[in-house]
Amino acid sequence: MLKEERQKQLLNVLYAEGKVMVDDLSAKFSTSRDTIRRDLNELEEQGILKRVYGGAIPQKMIAPSFDGKKNVETDEKYLIAQRALSLLKPDSLIAIDGGTTNVLFASLMPLSTSLRVVTNSFPVVEELRKRPRIEVIFLGGRYNKDSYTTVGETALRQLEDYHFDQCFLGVYALDSKVGASVPHPYEDEAAVKQLMVANSAEVNLMCAASKLRRISNYVICPLESIDRIICGHSVEQKIRQEFQNKIY
Repeated sequence: MLKEERQKQLLNVLYAEGKVMVDDLSAKFSTSRDTIRRDLNELEEQGILKRVYGGAIPQKMIAPSFDGKKNVETDEKYLIAQRALSLLKPDSLIAIDGGTTNVLFASLMPLSTSLRVVTNSFPVVEELRKRPRIEVIFLGGRYNKDSYTTVGETALRQLEDYHFDQCFLGVYALDSKVGASVPHPYEDEAAVKQLMVANSAEVNLMCAASKLRRISNYVICPLESIDRIICGHSVEQKIRQEFQNKIY
């Protein structure tokens, strides 16, 4: 088994069970304890997990702030982030906005990932700086202390200069008729999200299944503008059809 595949499966166990033990992983993957320890050390250096005696626990059950949200639906957010990773196009130009799932998405990118990323999220930048083959362009602007993002006219002027191969956006609510939306106090993020959508060839929305069929006050875009809705948990066929079979 290749190292990256083993580490991916290791992380599946970590997020499913909340911890991993060296002896258990060694038996599961039929490999030496030293190999597992090296895997854990590498993943700790990337900020994904934290070594403890005999094993490891998740480093982030998602990034700080978003303080009331960081432990909400963590397992599904991990599944969403993993699915989003499988969609990345190597050496492309992508946009990632703020949000807890987005931070986990960035933190799980392998060190070998080669991309150019435009983002307005401080926590996303903090994760991507650890990846030597990812060029990061950070948008300036006014600092939104609630979301750890930059917003406003400066950020929007910079975004106008880009056309993205893909964008990966967090969402607070998604309705088949109203579209994607955000609530107060995140309304100043809406304009940034809107422009990322308008300037992207492919729009991927990272959305927990519990946020489907919900509506907030500030609309980002209609369902027609979204290419893919990345959920973690299974969604019944009736709802899939309602969302034009865009749920991935």
